[in-house]
Amino acid sequence: FASKSGPKDTVSGSEMTPSEPLIERRFSPTFIACGFFTLFIVFAVLSARCLYADGSYYFLEVLKAGNFTGMITSRSYAAYLFQFPVVIALALGINSIPCLTFLFGIGCFCAWPLAMFVCYRMAPGHFWLVMLACAAGYLNAAFMAVGEHIVAHAFFWPVVFAILFVRPLTPFAAVSLLGSSIMLIRSYESMLFLGPILIGLLAWRMVSDREQPWRKAVMGAAMVFIALAIYIAWLGIKYPNAENPYGLESFKQGFFREIEYPAWTVKLSLLWAGLMIVAMVPAIAAGLKRPAGITFSILVVLIWGLYPIFEPQNLHPTEQYACRFLDLLVPLALTPVAVLLIFRPQWLATKIPDLVRLSAVMLVAQSLWQLSATYQWNRHISSWKSMLASGSGPLHPFGDTGFNAPALSWANPCVSLMIGPTRVRSIIMPAHAIPWQPFDPLKPQTFPDLKRYGFTYTDYIAGLKRKEAGNGTIAQAEDQSRGHHPVPPIVR
Repeated sequence: FASKSGPKDTVSGSEMTPSEPLIERRFSPTFIACGFFTLFIVFAVLSARCLYADGSYYFLEVLKAGNFTGMITSRSYAAYLFQFPVVIALALGINSIPCLTFLFGIGCFCAWPLAMFVCYRMAPGHFWLVMLACAAGYLNAAFMAVGEHIVAHAFFWPVVFAILFVRPLTPFAAVSLLGSSIMLIRSYESMLFLGPILIGLLAWRMVSDREQPWRKAVMGAAMVFIALAIYIAWLGIKYPNAENPYGLESFKQGFFREIEYPAWTVKLSLLWAGLMIVAMVPAIAAGLKRPAGITFSILVVLIWGLYPIFEPQNLHPTEQYACRFLDLLVPLALTPVAVLLIFRPQWLATKIPDLVRLSAVMLVAQSLWQLSATYQWNRHISSWKSMLASGSGPLHPFGDTGFNAPALSWANPCVSLMIGPTRVRSIIMPAHAIPWQPFDPLKPQTFPDLKRYGFTYTDYIAGLKRKEAGNGTIAQAEDQSRGHHPVPPIVR
């Protein structure tokens, strides 16, 4: 991470061409950071991390419908993005569950790679902002892959980059601006706060620049789309319904819980952000580039990123869901920096190489943490696959502290179907009874119809009947499996 950025890093986006390289040296911090981020994305897709918690439910609903399913209305475009590769495959006649799971993973993890690629094409000299936003926001709240807040934050940045850094507006930037604005219409309720910022920037750009009519028409259309996003977000907050009964309260609870007891990655993100501010002092910035400073950065990355390997018992992925407020706060915090790069570029001109390097270090550390956590997820899923292949009927993993336990254990039956054999022998029971669940493993009449994909429940029902005979009644088995007071699901 000691490589220095080339002089072009300090040039404003309006003076650069879309193809201009960000850093010309071979082992650049940006290249290394994006490499680690890519490794995380690939490993997450291959490890079926898309099935964690809500993901298994979303996937099951798409398989049942054989088409797009809207889920929460105010977030439906984000859901369609997750589902798009699967729906295309179904239309082509592909019914293999492993193949469809892989494609679902691509849909769930594509938002940030797409947004980052678009931003780099538009303004490579300012790409460090997106790296920092990804590390501080997305990767602090990314373990649940189907979070619609992820989509809202990701596509916020192409809109900002097109408005601030591409002057005049190029065809590529125009398409990116319109496409991202459309995606934001039904992404997440955070648009109630992010949308006015984007409209203000669009209005400033339309007034301040002499653009050709087609460019002003594009920006005007984007403004309309963002206004729609604000209105729909307001409706989603003002009129909660059965689709999203816990949304706002859960969001606020996560915010206050993380303030009081911040998660591991959040603690270190805050410390690193403080270091980035302190590094504005030339002497400190110079010290971080010396061998001792480089060694310090490497140690931070290793301790930060390998924590799930060192302390697997302290890996609590549900904490990342509670951190989704960062996908709102991070863009709110970094947008003024982006504006500063336009109006007062000289203030940060000499600091850009340091900001690039420190942002890259943070992205590497966070990507390594995600890689380590995904490794633990992969081990967990492997053990469950063995359990499902050898078990019979409903399984009760008492004392399970795995990825879905206890608050997300309602997803256990969904995960069981997706990772077990299609000739279903066993299903892992949830730890708690909840008012809402996709289907009840103790009531075969509620099972989803998945014949199209080769699913049969004959063996499972036989195992269920044997356990019923052994326990006396299904009700006794149900009491044994639940044995706790009902708790509301953390999601939805």
